[in-house]
Amino acid sequence: MRTFWKLKGDRVIWIIVVIFAMISIVAVFSSSSFLASSRHISKVAIFLEQTKSVLLGFLALFICYLVPLRWYRTLSFGLFGLSVLMLILLYVPGFQVKINGAIRGIRLFGKGPTIQVFEIAKVGVILYLAKALEMWGDKLDSFKEFALRILLPVGVVCLLIIANSFSSALLIAGISFLILFFMNVNWKNLAITAGGVIVLVLLMFGVYHAFFAGRPERLDSSVGKVFNRFGTVENRIGAFLHHEDESTADLTKEEIQQLRDKDRQSENAKVAISEGGLFGKGPGKSTQRYSLSMAFSDFIYAFIVEEYGLLGGIVVLLLYIIFLFRCIRLCQRCQATYSSVLIVGLSFLIATQAFLHILVNVRLLPITGHTLPLISHGGTAYLVLSGAFGMILSVNRQLDKQEAQEKAQRDAEAARLSESYNYDTTDITYTSTDE
Repeated sequence: MRTFWKLKGDRVIWIIVVIFAMISIVAVFSSSSFLASSRHISKVAIFLEQTKSVLLGFLALFICYLVPLRWYRTLSFGLFGLSVLMLILLYVPGFQVKINGAIRGIRLFGKGPTIQVFEIAKVGVILYLAKALEMWGDKLDSFKEFALRILLPVGVVCLLIIANSFSSALLIAGISFLILFFMNVNWKNLAITAGGVIVLVLLMFGVYHAFFAGRPERLDSSVGKVFNRFGTVENRIGAFLHHEDESTADLTKEEIQQLRDKDRQSENAKVAISEGGLFGKGPGKSTQRYSLSMAFSDFIYAFIVEEYGLLGGIVVLLLYIIFLFRCIRLCQRCQATYSSVLIVGLSFLIATQAFLHILVNVRLLPITGHTLPLISHGGTAYLVLSGAFGMILSVNRQLDKQEAQEKAQRDAEAARLSESYNYDTTDITYTSTDE
């Protein structure tokens, strides 16, 4: 316990990380019935697997926590370039890993675990923006410079991702916009960018409907693969807009059933939340875990509410809100642009992804596929976001060190002035007595 309290950085954030780890192990173990049956393994194996993921997450967190801030500054562009290279490998047949009709990651040399490149790219973009704003922040009033330094790199990442995860590309674009907005980048450039992105997305949907919708053979072409997920996006939005309300009045029973089939996961999540009540069914007493196939990842918040009730769901939500506000306070202490952008970007990434997950689970947004940070079933996302927590705490540690040094200097200066004053006073008193 003494070792824990000796750790530098915000203790509240450290405590939140530990609480997330405990919730993750318990929730994934309890919700893994469907996962265990589909893999033909025991729930104990799932428990050990998640415990391993949590321990590896702590290892990633501690490594990133111990890395000096100056190293992040030096390596930012290199790490961003590495994430872009990994995104390019998504289009190389020997590296692709296809899951649920989309290329979700890569496997190096056909061996080893699947690497979810989208998660790495999210942090890579934030590192790039932190370094770019530090280097060129005063040169971005010109739209040409803004486009070359900011829009082009971020846009390349989003275009590489959009073919396999529309929601991830949208999340990266949204986080980037928030970072630029809070760092007071020229609002005219931001307005032009926002308008341009909206027009581009509408144009891409128009091209999809004109040339690729309903034509699978064209979607398999090299150009068509860019529009691979557009149909999925429309289906999810359509299922979300037409669920169990008066908007289904003009649909046939067959059409309604098709919508329900597409939206089954969301429906099961809704049932889980409604059955949870105020206090929940209790640990291990969930019934929806047998039918909610993604209860351990994409819909783990709904599962938590079913077993621990509305109160349990509020506690989880409050933990993310407290984390976000602690990071905002931390950002206010930052004097350097790089540190400010890194804290803002990583905290917004974690909190925004958490809120998106929760809003999808309570059926206020269409399905996106985003996991609940540091709680959902482990994988690349768990390791990367654990590392993001470590980066935040590394900045916090550096700030504490600088403030301690500044305080020591002020104390030393005050002591020196005090000694000088006492010496002068003694000298004056002695002269007066002599006279």
